[in-house]
Amino acid sequence: MSRLVFEFLKPERFLVGTVGVPGEREFYLQVKGESSGKRVLASFALEKAQAAALADRCRQMAREVAPNLTIPLVDLAPLETPIESEFALGVMSLSWTPQEELFLFEGQSMANPITDEIYEELITDDVDGAPPIVRARLTGEDLLTFARRTDLVVSAGRQPCVFCGGPVNPGGHLCPRANGFRRQS
Repeated sequence: MSRLVFEFLKPERFLVGTVGVPGEREFYLQVKGESSGKRVLASFALEKAQAAALADRCRQMAREVAPNLTIPLVDLAPLETPIESEFALGVMSLSWTPQEELFLFEGQSMANPITDEIYEELITDDVDGAPPIVRARLTGEDLLTFARRTDLVVSAGRQPCVFCGGPVNPGGHLCPRANGFRRQS
């Protein structure tokens, strides 16, 4: 069985967005562009911590390779619909390809959809039964734009409690610094 591959060369959109209210948000990496000769809009589920870590790595790599880049305008538009996850991202990789002068993002499915085997490293395409993968070739400006938007999306969640630092729901929260009493901070 061949591997499902979403391959994008300089996609139109490469961003993180959410669905839902703070505290119950689902995070998605959405990529739009040409893949295998067709226009594709693909969404991939990921965790908030994965999105934040990827944004940090994008910013770090862009500054290492091209330190004088400026951040272009950030795409603040919502995710495009329909938002249906192709798969949940597990292992992700970001590398510089000097011959193309582009960055290569690879995000592999957390598990093989047939065997439910969990993968902790990127699997090559020639391995039989390799899990699905998304690849996107991006510019340094793309990375900085992605990082800036992701920072905004991640920080748009629940505000931290001024006493304990834990997230505060709209109805308050049980604060350990108040011996379990509800705070509305």
